[in-house]
Amino acid sequence: MIHRGLVFWSVAAVATAIGLFTVKYKVQDLEERIDRTNQKIVESQQATHMLRVEWAHLNESERIERLAIKHLKLEPASIKQVVRLDSLNQDSKPPRRDPPLPSPPRTGNDVPSSTLPGGGRVAAEAGSPSPASAPPPGRSTGPSTPPRPATIQEPATAGPVGDGQSAAVSIDEILSRQEGGRR
Repeated sequence: MIHRGLVFWSVAAVATAIGLFTVKYKVQDLEERIDRTNQKIVESQQATHMLRVEWAHLNESERIERLAIKHLKLEPASIKQVVRLDSLNQDSKPPRRDPPLPSPPRTGNDVPSSTLPGGGRVAAEAGSPSPASAPPPGRSTGPSTPPRPATIQEPATAGPVGDGQSAAVSIDEILSRQEGGRR
């Protein structure tokens, strides 16, 4: 019995040592990953800071003004360029402009619409849109059949009538009649 206990405790001690050894190295690996991730966070924060400083430098108003004077060569407006509307020659004709190009045909989606009283909207020019497979207006495809009238069905609360029974008022009466007939 002493030998069995000794073997059991020896195996338990070795298993515990191996378990602690593996846990220790897993923890060390995780700590290294955390350190690398923190280092990347610091590097990206520094890069963001540098980009913000550069952005602030590029957007300085004095710098933009110097660049505009240097590269755009703009001059301030002189008083000779300002005239009164009355002093413009009324007889002069405006410059000739070419006529606009014809617009593409309209579809149902881009037709101007107007509002009816009550909130409804109707198409103003082109009419209502029709599917591409529909025949052109004014052309008949043949005799059309009128729609079939809908069949009228009794509501579910009306029970079977016949064999001396009257119409039921509720579903409970229908079920009670059917149970009475089964017995």
